[in-house]
Amino acid sequence: MPRISPMVRTALFVSNLERSRVFYQDLIGLDETWFEGELTDGNAHELLGMPAGSVTRACILKAPGPAWGMVGLFEITNPKPPAASRTPESINQGETCLVFYCADLDPVTDALRAGGHHILCAPVRLRIGEQQKQREMCFRDPDGVLINLIEWDPAEERRPEQS
Repeated sequence: MPRISPMVRTALFVSNLERSRVFYQDLIGLDETWFEGELTDGNAHELLGMPAGSVTRACILKAPGPAWGMVGLFEITNPKPPAASRTPESINQGETCLVFYCADLDPVTDALRAGGHHILCAPVRLRIGEQQKQREMCFRDPDGVLINLIEWDPAEERRPEQS
């Protein structure tokens, strides 16, 4: 079996590229743009199972540092693909959850509430059996993608799940 690298990026198909970019830059902190543009030449439509002539605008965001763990935002039109069906109040089978570390969940929670975003679970200390772990929270992006933040300062050497 060939070796596979760590995840390079996740690709999210969004309904409004600008709105999603603001969300991932301002609330998640992916403030570097790795790529931005329209995928007009080539066969991106074929790779995505879309008909020839589809218009794909893309913006790939990342945190400062290596080009790993990026979030690619893709808005497709002509035709626009249907929205995914999901239950917003809980998880859904087959659903993906983006997981990030965050040094302080409280300002993120305030910003989500101020922006009217859907919070599944406000910050809560994770309990596994008798163990009390770090605080975590779950919420949805503007298109309903599930996001989990784990409270931990990435500058620390030891990650919370190693404790």
